[in-house]
Amino acid sequence: MHRSFLVFAFLLFASLISGQSFTSNLPIIKITTTNVIEDEEKVEARMQIMDQDINLSSDSVFAIDELIGIEFRGSSSQIFPKKAYGLEVRDKDGDDKDVSIFGWPEEADYVLFASYNEKSFLHNVISMEMARSMGMYAPRTRFVELMINNQYQGLYVLMEKIKRDKGRVDIAKLDPDENSGDDLTGGYLLKIDKFTGTINYFFESLFKSSKEKKIFYQLDTPKEPSEQQKAYIRNYINTVESRFASSNYKDSQLGYRSFIDVSSFVKFFLVSEVSRNMDAYRISSFLHKDKDSNDPRLKMGPVWDFDIAYGNADYCEGSRHDLWAYKFNEICPFDDLQVPFWWEKLMSDPYFFDEVRKEYSLQRTAGFLQESKITSTIDSLVEVIQFAQSRNFVRWPILGEYVWPQPQPIATSWNGEVSELRNWFKKRIFWLDGQFLLSNLENENSNQTFISPNPTNSFGLATISHLRPGTYQLTLSNMTGQVFYNQKARLDAETRLSDVVGNFSHLSAGLYFIHLRSGTETLTLKLMLHD
Repeated sequence: MHRSFLVFAFLLFASLISGQSFTSNLPIIKITTTNVIEDEEKVEARMQIMDQDINLSSDSVFAIDELIGIEFRGSSSQIFPKKAYGLEVRDKDGDDKDVSIFGWPEEADYVLFASYNEKSFLHNVISMEMARSMGMYAPRTRFVELMINNQYQGLYVLMEKIKRDKGRVDIAKLDPDENSGDDLTGGYLLKIDKFTGTINYFFESLFKSSKEKKIFYQLDTPKEPSEQQKAYIRNYINTVESRFASSNYKDSQLGYRSFIDVSSFVKFFLVSEVSRNMDAYRISSFLHKDKDSNDPRLKMGPVWDFDIAYGNADYCEGSRHDLWAYKFNEICPFDDLQVPFWWEKLMSDPYFFDEVRKEYSLQRTAGFLQESKITSTIDSLVEVIQFAQSRNFVRWPILGEYVWPQPQPIATSWNGEVSELRNWFKKRIFWLDGQFLLSNLENENSNQTFISPNPTNSFGLATISHLRPGTYQLTLSNMTGQVFYNQKARLDAETRLSDVVGNFSHLSAGLYFIHLRSGTETLTLKLMLHD
């Protein structure tokens, strides 16, 4: 059986490499060039995209047929044999040409993510969908299969490149001669990142990280900033950071709040923490500022690059589900690329923490982070790429093999990779429930009615303490409102829940609400069950 599979895999690989045709339910991108593709300088090529319900690689009917420039892209990912690519659609004169691909807003620049070291292929697509569900702009994505010079390259994710544009990061265009007044105040697209690729302008933060490492801001847009524009954005960031560093940073007027769009920081934080993105806050982290007349506040985002997320890292405790991403500096104090100090400031401000808690609660009860939504999203993506992934791993036979920085144990199948993602996601959400939905519960209830132990792995152990004895209407429900018990019960000052409502050992892990109503008063307690 094993020998037969190897023979089949070899024949399939040979047919793919030799350019024999295949069918796909995904769009097929064919790139042809007589040039050697390299890093940095894009070389001329032609891109043709097939986009039918079912596509045959040998067909000659294309939804898109355009000249492009193509180059390798990425930093650490360039060590892998399967390359990621940057694409720029061009006209016959070699200038940018805006086109609509897959019905997306017209633009010229796109990225082909290889996901070589992220074998489920789901991280980036899920993360972008999560961000969009919270109301953020996030690059649009589409699974595709790629051929270069008639040789099969595998399964890819085509994504919009992060750019200033009405259909992407929607801030004003800043022309070189806009050097005073409101004109000068936007739009700026910045990032905190590695020093790779073309860098237009960068400056050092006035404030080091919590571990005394330097933090640098890179100016992505405008591409050719004037000296006045460089000075403006540098001084603006200095002012914002000074507000964070001040003793009044929690004050609504004197602190940071009047300078940033808090909601964008909250949502960026949640996407980064749900995924526990190891690069978050310190690499591939974008910020942007519009003209003051449009919005004077600094905004966080868009989110980008989640290959090394969702537990997919064997360094700096990267596989663990129960640590904060924003506390990277404490876990890896000697890494040169660190999280700016102001994330710690934000999370130490009760106002910001409460805004995060409210958004998280909303997403858990009615948004992307509902268990049913997470499951259905993964299920639908798995269905879409189940055939293409098999061709990819014939072309790149790395299942069961270590690819940096994958943690042990390494799944030996694609289904195993997906299962690991599902399991990690479930544990991560449970841990975050404990941080946000049960936050400070013990302190809040120190002299009031409370449930203990909490969290617990057994409903039968949970006891209500410090309760005024009496008869209550007791309701037990979960986060979606499903009711498991709703009856009157006589409760003492110390009452074990199982003595009142019976055995609920069948309840799955998660957050539950105990509502106690007596007359016109209602008391709501939270109970966290874990596996």
